[in-house]
Amino acid sequence: MISVIKGEIYSIAPGSITVMAGGVGYLINIPSGAELNLKTGQDATISTVLISKEESLELYGFPDPRQKEIFSLLISVSGVGPKTAMNIISGTEPNRFLDEVVSENINYLCSLPGIGRKSAQRIVLELKEKIMKHYPRQIKGVSVPAEDAVQALITLGYSDSQARKVISGIKADNVEDLIRQALREMSA
Repeated sequence: MISVIKGEIYSIAPGSITVMAGGVGYLINIPSGAELNLKTGQDATISTVLISKEESLELYGFPDPRQKEIFSLLISVSGVGPKTAMNIISGTEPNRFLDEVVSENINYLCSLPGIGRKSAQRIVLELKEKIMKHYPRQIKGVSVPAEDAVQALITLGYSDSQARKVISGIKADNVEDLIRQALREMSA
């Protein structure tokens, strides 16, 4: 597997570049628009994924290693091939993509190139848990446990703004502790 190529950019075309490394020119498919930030003769380090097809081997490359992670996630979804994955990556930022999948924002996913409603639903279904497990991070400014705690407080009858205001001032590692502390503060 070729996971990284470091060399000089030999040529640039829309959606692809050729990188010279060790006397060999590697044709690498890149996200649309990424070529705008590259120059011929420039040294580059490109994270890559090698895809084997019946008739050929194709390299898909990413100047941003986070894009490679998203690409690998996307091609694991049934019905999403490398070209569709590249279209998606070309149309979004990695962190926003992760946020929208976890938030189950089907409308946003449908707005990405090459994604219909069924594909968007499949992406959410197959990737949401993986993303939450492997990418513990802030989702739209609120941690996942905090978001769960906010939803629990809303179910208990508090307004969304009350719940978010109280939860934002509490530091806890899990949903249960967040809810307990929030209820104490709200009843005080």
